[in-house]
Amino acid sequence: MQMRNFVKEKIAANGYVLGAFVASSSATNCEILAINGLDFVLIDCEHAQTDAETLVHMCRASEMYGMAPLMRVYNPDDGPMMSRMLDVGLHGVMAPLINTPAQAQNLVNFTKYAPLGKRGANGGRGPRWGNYPDYVHTCNDNVLTIAQCESVQGVKNIEEIAAIPGIDCIFIGTGDLSLDMGIQFKADSSASHSVDSPEMVAAIDKVLKACQKNHVIPGIVTASAEDAARRVKQGFQFVTCMNDLGFFSSRSKQHLSTIRDQIAHG
Repeated sequence: MQMRNFVKEKIAANGYVLGAFVASSSATNCEILAINGLDFVLIDCEHAQTDAETLVHMCRASEMYGMAPLMRVYNPDDGPMMSRMLDVGLHGVMAPLINTPAQAQNLVNFTKYAPLGKRGANGGRGPRWGNYPDYVHTCNDNVLTIAQCESVQGVKNIEEIAAIPGIDCIFIGTGDLSLDMGIQFKADSSASHSVDSPEMVAAIDKVLKACQKNHVIPGIVTASAEDAARRVKQGFQFVTCMNDLGFFSSRSKQHLSTIRDQIAHG
């Protein structure tokens, strides 16, 4: 039995990966997304609550079809939570609001074993109860450590953050970044979307270039299929293209509206 990194494997094969935030705490949703060919899910524990037992079921449903189960935590300084989530089998952790090199180093400390970090060894589901050979030494290459850049300070410090050994991916949160920059955020893909403002374009480009320079996977959130394709063509390799609950909400609303419109107008 060999530990694998589905995200790195698929980037090596295809140049990019597509994923979704899962806020529903649903292993069924993970399984459906995996069957449909999604490359990874980010189980959202920053804006939604999922307990550890449910996380294990979501991991199994994802892994069964070769999709990487990752998790976004709610506190970038909560090292014990990150280590515990990796111990139960998550393939990686995303931490929000990584604004400084010191925070980035702490994130590495929480998620990587020595010599990169300070994570404590364990014998749980993460290492498959001892069935992954040499787990401690192979884990650093196979567990994704993802720093979220979503503030003016984070963009300012991006060169130093990207240069921290052990940071595998930097993910731009355009919503919070636009708010921190004082730009009104609109959750659509129109030309007036805040991500198309000159300030945001420059910030996104700066983060992308810092990632490419330091051989870190560049990631970004997107709001539409067209936006996701555009970001991949731009050079982003780790792209979220939906939130499961948001997608269900918008598509069910659209479906019902179409039915009622056809009833009303024959």
